[in-house]
Amino acid sequence: MNDTLDRELAHLVGRVGLGDRQALRTLYERSAPRLYPVAMRLLRERALAEDVLQETFIAVWRQACNYRPDRGSVLAWLATLVRNKAVDLIRARPAHLPLVDTDDEGRERTLDAAHEGATPEQALLERCDDERLKACLAALDEAPRQALLLSFYGGLTHPELAERLAHPLGTVKAWIRRSLLRLQTCLEA
Repeated sequence: MNDTLDRELAHLVGRVGLGDRQALRTLYERSAPRLYPVAMRLLRERALAEDVLQETFIAVWRQACNYRPDRGSVLAWLATLVRNKAVDLIRARPAHLPLVDTDDEGRERTLDAAHEGATPEQALLERCDDERLKACLAALDEAPRQALLLSFYGGLTHPELAERLAHPLGTVKAWIRRSLLRLQTCLEA
């Protein structure tokens, strides 16, 4: 993201914090096209992704004063809010209702690993549409890849990952950080 857009979004968030409804509308118009894919990648359902975006901007209206520019860009803050709202929605869904998606022919298929007998990592990789991203993910070592996928697609927090993978928290954090850097390098190549 360029610095001009980041400054514009930061200015809008500041105005939203002062109660400016037009600034919220403009912030939505400028950032929603970049945030919607984040919600869709996690939820795979248009209505749910739209609901998450709406909830995110309600939270922005209430919490704009909590944005700290020294901790990252506005878009990163907004994407984190979207991701957290999507993960909350996934966790709140009844366990007996599988997530579904439609294939290219319009047939529904489940996205739950337990339903298809796949490992969580296999199910998450299956949800990934970008072949280049799949190839870059496949190039990562197994444990760091699993930590990254479970964090970003599975919605697990770092402490939850450390417990689930039976590794120290610092190790899990390092795996995710290094994996993100390797993915970035691979995708930019």
